[in-house]
Amino acid sequence: MAEEQGRISRFLSAIGSPFRRRESPTPTMPLWSSGIQEPVMAQGITLPALFAVSNESLILRTVLSKLRQEMFRRGYYWEKRFTVKCTTCDEEYQQEMETCKECGGAVRKPDIDELTYPKWLFKQENSMEQSFHHLLHEVENDLNIIDDAFLILVKEYFIDPETKEVQFYRVKEMVRGDPIFMRIVADKRGVRGGRYKTCLIHRDQVKTHAENDTCEICGSDLHDVHYVNMAGSGKTQYFVEGEVLHVSKYNPSKLYGRSPVNTMWRQAMTLTAMDNYIYTAYQKRRIPKGVISVTTDNLESMKAFWKATDEKLERDPHYIPRVGIESQSGRGGVNWIKFMDTLEEMQYIAVRDEIRNRIAAFYGVSSIFMVDNGKSGGLNNEGLQILVTNRAVEFGQKVYTEVLFPRLLRQMNIHDWKLTLYPNEEEDEITRLRRDEQELNVAQRMAQLGFQPELLEDPSNRDVRFVYRKPPPPPAPGGAPPPGGAPPPGGGMPPQMMGGRGMPPMPPGGGMPPQMMGGMPPQMMGGMPPQSRQLPPGIAPPLQPGSEGRGIRNRGPVAPQRRGTMGSGSPISSVQQRGPEPSMMQNVSNALLNARRPRGR
Repeated sequence: MAEEQGRISRFLSAIGSPFRRRESPTPTMPLWSSGIQEPVMAQGITLPALFAVSNESLILRTVLSKLRQEMFRRGYYWEKRFTVKCTTCDEEYQQEMETCKECGGAVRKPDIDELTYPKWLFKQENSMEQSFHHLLHEVENDLNIIDDAFLILVKEYFIDPETKEVQFYRVKEMVRGDPIFMRIVADKRGVRGGRYKTCLIHRDQVKTHAENDTCEICGSDLHDVHYVNMAGSGKTQYFVEGEVLHVSKYNPSKLYGRSPVNTMWRQAMTLTAMDNYIYTAYQKRRIPKGVISVTTDNLESMKAFWKATDEKLERDPHYIPRVGIESQSGRGGVNWIKFMDTLEEMQYIAVRDEIRNRIAAFYGVSSIFMVDNGKSGGLNNEGLQILVTNRAVEFGQKVYTEVLFPRLLRQMNIHDWKLTLYPNEEEDEITRLRRDEQELNVAQRMAQLGFQPELLEDPSNRDVRFVYRKPPPPPAPGGAPPPGGAPPPGGGMPPQMMGGRGMPPMPPGGGMPPQMMGGMPPQMMGGMPPQSRQLPPGIAPPLQPGSEGRGIRNRGPVAPQRRGTMGSGSPISSVQQRGPEPSMMQNVSNALLNARRPRGR
């Protein structure tokens, strides 16, 4: 990729050097100001609050955890970007080629030495004792909550002591950047940089674009700042291009993404309030369900009655108290005053399921992944649920395989290989074998059509795959006869059959050789017309009479168009029922076949 960009850049520079260049205006955004850009705070919700509610809500955390587990469950692998690549025009081919089809130049295979350092680096732990796999989990968590993930590449620069210039660098380790403190530096158009410059050796030397372009300490050139870290002890860290990788998943834009949790903030807070309600309701300090209010003129009598009733209930839990209310005025009654509704009356379960389904539907996580298969409608419904989640996982994996990993490999100067995540669902072995069987059947059909199938050897692909090539063109007429005894262009039998092994030479006058005539059985000798034994080549035998002849009958009754006489009274027909007259060689071949199958077998 770097070679191709360099070649195209040189080409554009060459054709544009004699001319003056002008560009069309790039649209500017009036809401943006040049410098450090701040993320959008919708509804006044801060980024720490989004992380807090994602950790406190059980349903939201379960959805995020299951999606993250399915994303990296099977790990990653290295894959060839191409099988061969042209060294002249950079055309890539996925099958073996001797030369380039486009320009005819030489081709090369992927450089295996490019993977020596990356494989070692990805197996190491960073300074926080985090592996590359754990780092991907943190990045995925930031994408699902904030929709912004920052991967910091800690680079080690190698500087020439005389010129003070950076000769080369290496990626020493990878660290996750906290979205709460990481900020993008851009101009009014949203283009990275354009505000600050810093020195790669002395990071405390920060200047604006209006100031000098060299470092005051070492005199080296300053580089444009693209990202800053606002954390630390009041000291901002500045990062140049290539030191920070920023990606968004759900709503990528010029600057920041939009948080999914911010969209479902009310639903997440409602679930948190419902959990708190259940927690409070089942504690001892909960309010009573209600109060029994008794209207009576004799309060002491009622107290004595309920005291005796409580004592009887302690001895006999099944005791049914009988209540009699005495009232001098003839008025009174017992009332029940309810303080709180039951969970069924509040439809607690229905509301909770609805909110959970809305959150899970946004992330594409089905209920079966949250161990909720009570509403599944059989195996078909479960299969559809798994399919929906697989598509959501596939969408998330493309953010890594098509955006983050290519940027990471470019910074490590890897252009011939790809870093790919395995699909979360491993394919059934029987299904894979059936697909291989179908591929073999297709290869056999293509071979019958004249193509040459060639098996592709790809270590990253377990499936059987073929590429098909056209066979070489046949030799020109008049040249040497092809090997294998093919007939000559003029027709007739090949020389090997005429005078080779197992066949005596044919006599000059045509007909069968005497050796073959003597070796034929009598049945075959009688079935052939005498004239066909001594006729010169190229002359057809005379027509047979209307009878069926003698010997072995191999073609049925004589066809009407081959009758020489009126036969048994039937008129001569002109309808071609059996095709053209067989040649002498066909008669000889049929006689030989019939001799191998005597009558009665």
